[in-house]
This record gives sequence, C-alpha cells and structure tokens, in this order.
Amino acid sequence: MRRGLAWLLLAFLVPAAVLAVSPATAAQNCGVGLTAGPSQVHFPLNTIPSPGATTFSETFDVTYPPSLANETLTLEYLNGSQWYKLENFTANGLGFTETSYGLDRGWVRFGTASVRVASGTCYSNTATFGVGYDSSATMLDIMAYAAMAGSVLAFFILGTRFGWRRFLILAIPAYLALSPWTGQRYDVYFLISSGIRVLQHVNPFMPGNPPVYPGPLKWAYPPIYPVYSAFSYLVYQAFTGAHLPSISSLTWPGWFTETYNVYLAFVPSNLPLLVMLLKLPMVASAFLTGWLLAKMTGRESTSILWIANPLVILVAAVWGQLDPIATLMAVASLYYFQKGKAYHAYLFASFGAAVKVWPAIMIPVMLVASIRKGGLKAAVRPIVAVIPAVALTMGLYGAYGSILNSLSVLIYARGIPTFAGAFTVNGLTWQEVLFVLKSPPVPLFLYVGVPIYAALLVWIYWKNDTDVVKWTLVSILVLFLTYNYVNPQYFYWILPLFLLQGRRLSYVVFTALPLAFMAAAYDFFYFVSPAILHNEYAIGASIADQIKVNYFYQTDWLFILIAAAIPTTVYVLSLFAQLKPIHRGTRTMENV
Repeated sequence: MRRGLAWLLLAFLVPAAVLAVSPATAAQNCGVGLTAGPSQVHFPLNTIPSPGATTFSETFDVTYPPSLANETLTLEYLNGSQWYKLENFTANGLGFTETSYGLDRGWVRFGTASVRVASGTCYSNTATFGVGYDSSATMLDIMAYAAMAGSVLAFFILGTRFGWRRFLILAIPAYLALSPWTGQRYDVYFLISSGIRVLQHVNPFMPGNPPVYPGPLKWAYPPIYPVYSAFSYLVYQAFTGAHLPSISSLTWPGWFTETYNVYLAFVPSNLPLLVMLLKLPMVASAFLTGWLLAKMTGRESTSILWIANPLVILVAAVWGQLDPIATLMAVASLYYFQKGKAYHAYLFASFGAAVKVWPAIMIPVMLVASIRKGGLKAAVRPIVAVIPAVALTMGLYGAYGSILNSLSVLIYARGIPTFAGAFTVNGLTWQEVLFVLKSPPVPLFLYVGVPIYAALLVWIYWKNDTDVVKWTLVSILVLFLTYNYVNPQYFYWILPLFLLQGRRLSYVVFTALPLAFMAAAYDFFYFVSPAILHNEYAIGASIADQIKVNYFYQTDWLFILIAAAIPTTVYVLSLFAQLKPIHRGTRTMENV
C-alpha cells in the first residue's frame, strides 16, 4: 500500500517538476545574450546621482536571433528578488543592439548590479557589473588636462628660445611620438577601412546594391586618401605579416545603434604602427605648411607659432584628419599665386580639393582676381592645371563603379552633411540652437551660403579687390555661418590665413574656440589608442570626463554659449573686420 502510494506520488511530482523547470530552461536558452561594460565602474562621485541628474551611462550589448526583429525587448534590473523595467527597445534585423542607461539611485547602488533582457517569457543571461567609488578619478582627469596644457606651453616656450631649425629637432620627434598612440577612434576607423576596402577590390565610396557593407560606413570624402591608406596597409603587412581582413570583419555589428564604436571591428595588436603610417602625410603636411608660412611672411617665428599651436598638434598628430593635407595644398596654392604662377596655384588647390573639398573655394576666387588683373584669356589658360586632379578623381571613382553615383554621394555628403544618413547639426554653429529647440536643421549652405559666395565673386571683380587671402578667409567665414557642420578641425583651415595677414589676435581666438568646445564636448580618453585603453571607460578618469561631457550637452545655457553664441559672434565680428576698408600698414599677402 505504501509502495503504491509512493509510486503514485512520484508519478504526479515528476511531470509537475518538468513543467516547472521547462519554462525557466527555455527562458535561459532563448538565444538572447547580454554583456555589460565596463565590468567595473570606477565612479568618480561618492554618491550615486538621483534620477534625472547628470551621470555616467553603463553600456549593454544585446544579441538575439533574427526571429525577434521588430519585437520589443525590455532591459530589466534586479532589486532584491524582483526584476523591474529600465527601458524598452526594438530589436533590429542585425541581431545586435548596443544600448546604455544612466547610473542613478533609482536602480543602482555601490556594489554589484544585475541586469537582464526580457522578451515576453524569454530572458537573457543575467549580466553583472560592479560600481565602486574612485576618489582619485576626478583629480586624475584634471591632471591629464593640466599635463596637456603644461606640455603645450613648454613646447611653445622652447620654440621661441630655440629658433626654427633647432626647434625642428624637438618638434618632429614629438609629433611622431604622439601619432601612434592617439587618434579619434571613429575617424581612424575610416582611415583604416577605406584602404582595406581598396585592397579587397570593394568600392569604398559606394557599398553597392545589394550593399557589401552598411552604407553609413562608406568613405564620403574625395578619393585620393584611400589610395594612400591602401599603400599604408601594404607597408604594415610587410612589417607585421598581418593578413587582409575579410569584408564582413570590418563591420562591427553594433554600427546601427552606436556608430561611434565602429572602430571595435578592427583593433589589431600592432594598431599603433598602422596608425603612425596613416598619419605620416598629416604630420609632414603640418611641418611643410609651417615652412611655407615662414617663406611667405619672411619670419621664422611664424613657423614656430604654427607648429607649437595646440590645435595644429591635435589635428595633425593626434586626431587623424585630412585637414592638414588639404591645408598644405591650399597654402602652397596661395604661395604660387603670390608669385604669379597661376598654373601651380590651380594645380595645388585642385589636389587639395581632391583630398578634402574646401580648397576648391579658392579656385574661383583666384580666377576672378586673375581676370581682373590680366584679362579673361590670360586668366583662363592656366585653369587647365586642374585637369590632373579631376582626371585622377574621376579615374578612381570609375575604377570602383559609377562615376556619377560616387560624385552624387560626395556632393550630397559635403553639401548637406549627415550623420548615419540623418540630417544633423554639429560643432560650433548657431544652428545648434535648432538642436536645443528640437527644430529640424535648415540646409542654409545651399540656399544662402552658395549665393553669398557667388555674390562675393562679383564683388571681387567689381571692386577690383584681388586679395585672395582675404576673400578665401571671408568665404570660410560665410561657410561657418551657413553650414550645419562646423567641426573643431575646420578651424585648422583658417589659421594660416590669419598668420599671413598678421592678425595674431584672430589667430589666438580661432585657436581657443575649438579647443574650448572640445574641452567641454569631447572625452579626452576617446583619443587614446584602443591598443592602450581598449574600453575607454575602464578607468575612473574617463568616466569623470564623460560626466563632464554629459553635463555640457544637458545644460542648455552652457551648450548654447560655447557651441553657438560665442563662436557666431566671433565669426560675425571677424567678417566685419575683413570687409572693412584696408588701412595703410595693414598686412595682406599683397604687401608681405
């Protein structure tokens, strides 16, 4: 009797246990995965902020099967024995979402936090991360900025003491030492990937249809630099024996939700060597620009002012941008135009535009000035010098597909710059006010900037004012006032023009503006090579710096002041200063 009762009870309990365990087992094996980063948050504040306050956001990488596309997933946190919702997000067709959530007292305490992702009755693994107070984080962040400022000041003082030639012995190694271990991670990815795509025989300017890689990861600048990037990678392979990455490996799966982390697709152990090779033209361009400025002004001190400038160091040696190359070509164009060698002037300006578009604005200015000086026939003849750059550009586009399609991408991307395909505003422009007001940006450059530029050309001819430096500078200021992107590196273009005019105060102000913006709007540690600091938020100093960035963007009055009000005021005042009648004794390129 007892044995029969036992078997009966067992027959009841086993199915019940199976039914109880099966959902949990299914929940843990539904194909949703979750990781949290960093695994240990070195929080720089001794108290966790209240909900809604400025704070640091923990990052969550979520993977899931394609079958969940367009489904709502929920990020949850554990409080005691209960799970509570943090936020919802929609699964995409890529099967990967990177999302983040600010650390506040509503869901986090010092210690260990647990999170998971829910999809109906299906749950991911439980991811944990630690939160601890790092009392030294803020001080280390401040010390990093102080060390940078002190180094730049010492660099400049040594330059004024040493003289140009002796200063080069210090300056060249300093630039080269910075180059491998730094770089704006997002931009360096594009420097690298564009050349690799060339070597893969994949069009780096258009992903094709169907796309070989995501459209937002295309190279949206003129086509010359990717050829150099490909050459750099071949040299890199010769030194390291590295293999050519596959096409798919260059696409980080989270590009759709967190574009600025696309660099994670390619972080080889020998990355510093490759980055140094990629930056060599930029570093060389900075020094050659300084040399030309000394020749054009007759003062070696001008070269020191240029090479010791912190913005020049940042853009040429640290950032990894094309502006130094294009600016060298622009200054060389001015140098030859000053000497009456229009052919050389057009040649250098056109090749500068084939690297980064902006030197193209000089060509019509020089043409109109030449027509006013020597007549139409004599002025037009040297314009054939643009043919080599145009032919090379068309040839590179044609080698990888449709010339017209590639040109349309370039014209649209530069005429109406976008971010990940969406029209946006960025940098030091009054249009940032539109961002704060949640108003759609207006493409004023096409509707207002281009007509004003055309009017300037008419004015140059009518008034017989052939100061090309001045009108190039005015054109850039008009661009700054009408373009929806005025990134910090754009100021690199205008600094040599102020030096040629002898406007030292303007030179200082236009150096300070982008540096002040970057100090507020950028995380310093994002410029440290991922070969050194793979996760930029692994240290408390970087978290402190990111809280500073978050505060800047969340504080409307401060954001508008630094990003819009002060820069726009400076642009307008500088424009008026350029357009005032030139008084006797004012330095221009005509009398240098």
